Amino acid sequence: MPIYRTALCEDEKAVREELAAECRDIFAAWGVAATVDAFASADALASELAGGKEWDLYLLDIQMEGTDGLAFARRLYENGVRDRVLFITGSAEYALAGYSAHPLHYLLKPVRREELEGALRMALEKRRPSALLFRSGGRITALPTEEVMYLESRNHGVVVHLEGSELSFASPLVEAEKQTPPEAFARCHKSYLVNLAWVSEVGRTELKLRGGERLPVSRACYAPFQSALVRYLNK
Repeated sequence: MPIYRTALCEDEKAVREELAAECRDIFAAWGVAATVDAFASADALASELAGGKEWDLYLLDIQMEGTDGLAFARRLYENGVRDRVLFITGSAEYALAGYSAHPLHYLLKPVRREELEGALRMALEKRRPSALLFRSGGRITALPTEEVMYLESRNHGVVVHLEGSELSFASPLVEAEKQTPPEAFARCHKSYLVNLAWVSEVGRTELKLRGGERLPVSRACYAPFQSALVRYLNK
């Protein structure tokens, strides 16, 4: 997964430094390669944007001297930036006004860590739709969707099969399935969830993947799997 770049714009130094440190710590705990660049004003951030830099996520204080976060977010939206803004505000009143700039979410000061984690997770999943996120405890592993061949239920957990390797996670298959795009993955068996892009052949009792591996196809899953594959191929 490419480095996830975050810009934090907050004019209060203590708040800015604390939030930047929290964001870095959260990304590190999740195993996500990320940078967090902190700015004291929206004008300073705008200058960097004008120089050609851009970020995957913008955390913006709504109330700031000079250009405020709301005006800056509206400018981003007008320039085609979508699903990349999280507002930080000390007042719910300003939070409501902020929705005119179409933010992902807003955080009220003082920002609690669990709320920040939830907002960052939402932003990360929005911005990285081509990656599947697998959670194990407090850690998140991001895997490119196209590299995941299939998921297997094993020992009350899930094994993610990649070409030439596999990774195990403690969450059950039913939970991991919620992280996969339903138009791209389908069950061929109660214990197997397959990336349809990897399927080369399907029979009544088994299917074959492009790498040559074969998986069982259960009687109950045969018809819905066939339908899912046809929809995928015709999309």
